[in-house]
Amino acid sequence: MQIETRVTSTGGPVALDAESRTLVGYGAVFGKPSQDLGGFTEVIEPDAFNRTLGHGGDVLCCVNHDPNQLLGRSMSGTLKLSVDDVGVRYEVSVPDTSVGRDALAMAERGDLFGSSFSFAVKASGERWESVEGRNVRYLTEVALYELGPVVSPAYLDTTVAARSMASYVDRAAADAAAELAETEEEATRASTRLLHRQGLLYVR
Repeated sequence: MQIETRVTSTGGPVALDAESRTLVGYGAVFGKPSQDLGGFTEVIEPDAFNRTLGHGGDVLCCVNHDPNQLLGRSMSGTLKLSVDDVGVRYEVSVPDTSVGRDALAMAERGDLFGSSFSFAVKASGERWESVEGRNVRYLTEVALYELGPVVSPAYLDTTVAARSMASYVDRAAADAAAELAETEEEATRASTRLLHRQGLLYVR
């Protein structure tokens, strides 16, 4: 599995509880089409994270998806993850480090808007469809590795998804070609049967 990164600006600003030094946000939002990711959009289905979160694997919380700016992790209990109707919600107890103090200060100023999350699509964990002439990638089962607040909701890493889309487009084109060939073959057979019935086709 290859890791991809997305930014969820639709999750809104990162909330701050200054007294408990806790940041709260949504790493991933369900059911909302993403922005154009280069020829396709993406939708996260509500059950996409159920299995990976249920297994209790370690998930990091970082600023700007940078592991050098670690705020907490689920293994230590400093990061708490939950799933609700909106998406994957995180609460991180920010450490008293330079990174943590900077994150709290930026959140207090309103400079942190949106969150990033890093994930990998499980086998058969995606579904491609054409909706109103646009390619849409539905994420149905993914492994979550990292999430956290971001300063700028501009970064998108769509290389893996682009390859997946290319494969989907190739399969769709092959299926369409096969369907066209079958239609043409059926039309030829129907025409031949008609000519036989009309006595206009003679085989020597």
